[in-house]
Amino acid sequence: MDAGPSQTGSGHAVQTQIFKFGKFTYGGEKRSNDEHKTHKFVKVINKDGDKLDVKKLVQAIKTKWDLKRPNLVISVTGGAWDFPMNRHVREVFRKGIVEAADSTNAVIITGGTNVGVMKYTGTAVKDYKMATGKGKKIVTLGIATWDKLRDDIKKGLNGAISSNTQPELTIQPPKGEEENGTLEPNHSHFILVEHGKMEWGADVPVRAEFEKQIKAMHEQPLGLQDKKVQDSQINCSSTKHATCNHSKARLNNDSAWTPDSSDKNQWIEVDLGVTKLVSEVVTQGNPNEDKWVTKYTVQYKVEKRDEWKFVTDDTEQNKILKFPGNSNRNSKQRNIFPVPIRASFVRLVPTEWRTNISMRFELRGSDDLPVVCILVEGGPNSIQQSCEAVEKGTPVVVVANSGRASDVLAYAFQEAGEKSDDDIENRLKTIIKEDEIAESKKLIKKAVHHSNMLNIYDAKSNIEIDHMILQALMKANITNIGLQVTLAQTWNRIDIVKDEIFRSLGETTDWERYNREIKETISGNFHQALIKNQEGFVKLYLDNGVVILENFITLDELKKLYVETKFKEDERVNEQNVLEKVRREIEDLTTLHFERYPLSSNVKDVGLHNYLQDPYRHLFIFAILNDFEEMAEYFWEEGQEHIASALVASKIYRSQAHMMTATYKEKRERFKKIEKKYDDLAYEVLDACESQSEKSDSPNIVLRNLPNWGRKTCLDLAEISGNRNFIAHSAVQTLLDEEIWSTRDGLNDTKAEKKEECCCIPYGRFIIFYIWSCLDVRTPKGRFCHNAAFYIMFLALFTYVMISDQLSNRWPAGWECFLIVWGITFVTEEIRQMGITIKEMKEYILNQWNWIDIYMLTSFVLGVILRLVNHRHEARIILAFSIFGFYFRLFHKLTFSKYTGPKVLMIGQMLIDLAVFMVILLIVLTGYGVAVQSVLYPHVTDHWNVFKEILYRPYFQIYGELFLEDIQGTADDCACSKNETAISLGATPCPQNTGWGIVFLALYMVFSNVLLLNLLIAMFSHTFDKVEEENDVHWKFLRYSLTKEYFNRPFLAPPLIILVHIYRLTRFCLGNWTPAVMVRKLSEEDDARTIKMEQRCAYENILSKRRKQRQDASLRSRLEELDCSLRSRFHELDKNLKELKTHMSSNISPGNGTS
Repeated sequence: MDAGPSQTGSGHAVQTQIFKFGKFTYGGEKRSNDEHKTHKFVKVINKDGDKLDVKKLVQAIKTKWDLKRPNLVISVTGGAWDFPMNRHVREVFRKGIVEAADSTNAVIITGGTNVGVMKYTGTAVKDYKMATGKGKKIVTLGIATWDKLRDDIKKGLNGAISSNTQPELTIQPPKGEEENGTLEPNHSHFILVEHGKMEWGADVPVRAEFEKQIKAMHEQPLGLQDKKVQDSQINCSSTKHATCNHSKARLNNDSAWTPDSSDKNQWIEVDLGVTKLVSEVVTQGNPNEDKWVTKYTVQYKVEKRDEWKFVTDDTEQNKILKFPGNSNRNSKQRNIFPVPIRASFVRLVPTEWRTNISMRFELRGSDDLPVVCILVEGGPNSIQQSCEAVEKGTPVVVVANSGRASDVLAYAFQEAGEKSDDDIENRLKTIIKEDEIAESKKLIKKAVHHSNMLNIYDAKSNIEIDHMILQALMKANITNIGLQVTLAQTWNRIDIVKDEIFRSLGETTDWERYNREIKETISGNFHQALIKNQEGFVKLYLDNGVVILENFITLDELKKLYVETKFKEDERVNEQNVLEKVRREIEDLTTLHFERYPLSSNVKDVGLHNYLQDPYRHLFIFAILNDFEEMAEYFWEEGQEHIASALVASKIYRSQAHMMTATYKEKRERFKKIEKKYDDLAYEVLDACESQSEKSDSPNIVLRNLPNWGRKTCLDLAEISGNRNFIAHSAVQTLLDEEIWSTRDGLNDTKAEKKEECCCIPYGRFIIFYIWSCLDVRTPKGRFCHNAAFYIMFLALFTYVMISDQLSNRWPAGWECFLIVWGITFVTEEIRQMGITIKEMKEYILNQWNWIDIYMLTSFVLGVILRLVNHRHEARIILAFSIFGFYFRLFHKLTFSKYTGPKVLMIGQMLIDLAVFMVILLIVLTGYGVAVQSVLYPHVTDHWNVFKEILYRPYFQIYGELFLEDIQGTADDCACSKNETAISLGATPCPQNTGWGIVFLALYMVFSNVLLLNLLIAMFSHTFDKVEEENDVHWKFLRYSLTKEYFNRPFLAPPLIILVHIYRLTRFCLGNWTPAVMVRKLSEEDDARTIKMEQRCAYENILSKRRKQRQDASLRSRLEELDCSLRSRFHELDKNLKELKTHMSSNISPGNGTS
């Protein structure tokens, strides 16, 4: 790639450099498309000696390498030759610098060669990658001199440039200063500068300039043209009239700023609101007249109280630049600054113009990018580089006790003012030539005076170097509050933001500006806090009002959040389809149904943005799906519909735990704990609502329609999440007793259901239905009683048909025909319950009672079909299986009773235990059966009979039928034969090896009857105790399930139910059937009041828990203090006692004893 000409703001001549890009791998590394094994490089050819256009190099790198803008630049400098590094300093590299770079998305810049501090840096990256698997994300950039590389390496790299291949390079340690260098193998990128000079350090100026220009790598317009900069942020010296005011000075505007007079005292300035890196100015003339500025200067400052500074040519002369302006009305003139400037205020001062001053303009730049320099060991160049960095405002962290230059700087800083210059000079003599000492000493003395820029780090101290880097950056940017907040968040140091930055803002005199700067910066920080699960920062920003969530969470922002977190690794998901992916995932985890996510009613269009209603709920779901536990709990506390939100969260975690395999046991257990936490939260809020509100409010909360949660109620969500304790709550049970089970008052009866009753009841009365007219068939209780009565009559008729000889007739007649019709109505009701959508079918299958229904009705239909085709014997057998299922289904009717319901649940749980036991038993039974059969009957050829005997005899031996006579061959009716020919012809074989048969039987009986049966008893006992512990809760849950089932059932029982089915099918085909749902009808006013009441109760419960936590913490603290006091007192008493014993023993000697 050849770079084109570039023009600097200083008016220098055109400079041309050549940038050649390539890739390479080292010998032994994996040769593939693995980007983490491929090293990218650019060869910069600049042999003419002109100053390199580093800005152009940065832009070329950005385009070719597609590097993202880093949050931090860590420049590591120091010893350029191999030197011993002590253990503490090595830990600084391995755990400090590299970890800081990884956590902050930083770029590490070094000299790039495989010696000295560059080698230690690369090794640290490698070790960190192996230890954590994260090092592959770190961009480590080496800037080295091409001319000092080994010839074979230069040849290979030139080949990579010309043929676009990846040559393998080998590494050999350098043998001395005369040996050309090698590239460090753990760096990801290299900039190799060819000067045509065979000397080390030729790349240092390029590196210094690169660290300046990298800040502007991702520059963009700063908000004048797109009006992100408000009119109030633009100011000027004067305006000619209203149509030429300062707000017209925006680029591409239909008018322009024109002052009331054209002289050199006119200016126009913009307040950017926050500190930015400004790198470029773009200007235009007046679009309506031949007026434009031909030359101007640029001034800037950071603080309002600061003095204005001019943009200069960045040379020792520091010459003020006069930028060329326009030559016509509309063409754009771009002027790039030699070095990006840090500024909050930028002023343009016209110096020359055509006709009159008139202009439009735009500023280009980027957010401020912090740079920190770390010095380890080093020589003369390192001292010069570090001191110049301090002078130019770049903080330097000096690693003390690492040797040479770093020790000299550390000594000079720590002993400043206390030691003479001779001490520093003596130390410099060990590393610097005699003629260079004076200049180095001068640089050091200047650097020491910048105490906010020079930071000394002792590797043996308790402070980690990443925290020292943060402190250095904070001190260097003390006036840039927004950047300080960003840095503290990058290091996840909420204590610094809370205790230092925000507290200091209360003392500032320019609060309005700082507040604007923080809000501008934190809009990006808040996004990062959300995707990085920094719950503390999210809470801090929201609680302090620096982020208004309702103005932040838009539809586009929600899409970005999911793309950058939950679906980060899924390349198929983008911002166009991510919300549909979220909707499907929520439906899969909760079984709720959403037409879209978020709902149309949740989106509020304001201008170009789609803001979300109730953003806390959307962020709560976001945090739950990403498993951000603490953040999810915070958004739950701040949101609305606390009970519903908690129940949905419980269901999501329950589903995720269920999907976890045994490999993720710890995570599965954690999900179960979180599920339990949200179950408890829902229960606590409901309990608070019952105790703090009026009696009529709790049912409103429980039965209120929830459009945001699939139009379910809290009761529905509790059932879906399996929260038995919630349903067993007294508020829910009172509601079931007083308003649903017996009365159905206040619930949402549809017009279709009322018409159904009017149309179908006369037929029911005509036949038999009103024998139970004392019961209200509109209520679940009435429907249950009618269904139970008719079910018992059906069983009686089925029993009569089965035990009579009616099944022996050729065709069904009489009661048998009536039985078939009656049974068919059960089938139609089961089809109705099954539903027509996949979601309804899934819910149907999840109910275990429906499995029994499918079994008994399928066998009934199959038996009837066999009966009609005259397979009467087979039909009787199939119908026998069916009637067993119908009788077993009676257990479901018993669940309404507090005494029998839990027992039915015990039977269901014990059936699961029995299934597990039968698997174990089958293994033992089969093993014993095969062993005994092979020993007793070795010559049997009837294989079918053999397989039958293997299972038949061992199974019944469990129950006491031992078959001893058969095993011993002593049965009275035994007509067995020992002749193999006779046995092959069908004779019954006599048992052989009967002694061994008895031994096997004895072992089998001990194992099966003693061990396995007692195991089964223990399993049953455990299940019984477990259910008995929560007997009341289980029954109340069963009772709710039964109530809901009969609430939704037609009011007629089979066989009369066929009338309702015909009516509903007709209405459904006409498209005007709406099923009844267990929902409380509320006006808009009552609905809003219910939401507020639930929110108030939730807040009271949260505050109560926090008060209790504080009290418990205070009590623990007092107990710990008391414990420490008592321990101290006991130690003191023990010490006094020992002293007393010593004193007494010294006073009582053998010669002084008393009688």
